[in-house]
Amino acid sequence: MGTSVTENRAQTRHRKDDLSLDGLSFLLADVQDNLGNFLTAFLTIQNWPSSRIGAAIAAGGLGAVLARFIGGWALDIIARRRLMLALCCVVTFVSVAMMAWVPLFYPIVVAHFIAGGAGALFTPILAAISHHTAGARGYIERMGRNESFNHLGNASSGFLMSLLGRIMGPVAPLWGVGGLAAVSLLLVGGFSSQADEPSGQSREAGSVRETLHAVVSLLSEPRLAVFLVTYLLFNVANGAVVPLMIERYAFYHLGNPADVTAICIVVAQITMAPVAFIVGRKAPQWPRKPLFVLALALQPVRDGLVILSAGWPTLALVQILDGLSSGIILVLFYAILSDIASGSGRRNLLIGLGLALGTIGALLSNLAGGALASAYGFSTTFTILGLTGAAVACLFAWGMPETHPNGSDPA
Repeated sequence: MGTSVTENRAQTRHRKDDLSLDGLSFLLADVQDNLGNFLTAFLTIQNWPSSRIGAAIAAGGLGAVLARFIGGWALDIIARRRLMLALCCVVTFVSVAMMAWVPLFYPIVVAHFIAGGAGALFTPILAAISHHTAGARGYIERMGRNESFNHLGNASSGFLMSLLGRIMGPVAPLWGVGGLAAVSLLLVGGFSSQADEPSGQSREAGSVRETLHAVVSLLSEPRLAVFLVTYLLFNVANGAVVPLMIERYAFYHLGNPADVTAICIVVAQITMAPVAFIVGRKAPQWPRKPLFVLALALQPVRDGLVILSAGWPTLALVQILDGLSSGIILVLFYAILSDIASGSGRRNLLIGLGLALGTIGALLSNLAGGALASAYGFSTTFTILGLTGAAVACLFAWGMPETHPNGSDPA
């Protein structure tokens, strides 16, 4: 009788944790991925010059990079993950409200820096909670499910926010993003105490000196170095593709850029959702390397198709390939880093480091892509991005060994 009651309680707790993770992954997708786009539209209507809009958007990217570096380290030593998640929701809401209320340069820059940092922490915090609630064996499957709900949230909330913007004006999506962060607080309260289970890392191990020593030791391992360089360069090759596609579509006056932007976002996100779910389910059995190489190799194929045509049917096909590629990479990112971090107690640190490098790569891609397109044209730029993507796939294929534990218990 006692065993049955314990099992029922465990099942109830597991269902509550799953519900909270599903809901937060869905609701917070827009907060993480589309706030910069909505802010750009809002500031454009406010007649801000491009230089000031660029500075405001860059502030959010800088906040994201710093938060992911620091957040990954903190999650290995701090057990109050529910509190951290709730604080990020509150900070996001307050920051977005400030941007909507006070559309002045310095308040906007500071608010977007803070909002960018808070939004960037949602992913690593949810990853840390997933590991403690799903357990080591169910971790990668849970991350695949997180990513699936995240992409569904991106597709649906992005469409809803665009609709709100058309009906109520460009400030409405900002309030919508802030509202989603506020509503997410209700789901944070739904987590069981298992979300705050101690990681086993001591305070001394979390000191700056010990952390730097651990990072140096881990980076000395060729697998981690190759993987982080691959992930950085993949984002360099991939980050500018969609903005440049849309820019070229507008340049050739092929139709309404807003419509093709919506098509690109929705097609990619809807494709990613089932791919991420399936990869998460199968990752414990499948080897990592062949699937990751395939995902990397799809990026130069996308660029080749873009060069052939600027029309929206080709762009839709390109975004289906993007959904396949990103859906695989975003799940195996966690699987490979968990394999490498096995036994080190630094899983969250490596996840934060990897996410930060990915953000840096995307920022560099947009800077370099814009400069190349202005100087040499779109076709040359897509050729360079495609060649970079092909080189990244070759680097991973030749330099990265298989990390799958081959039937042993995952970390």
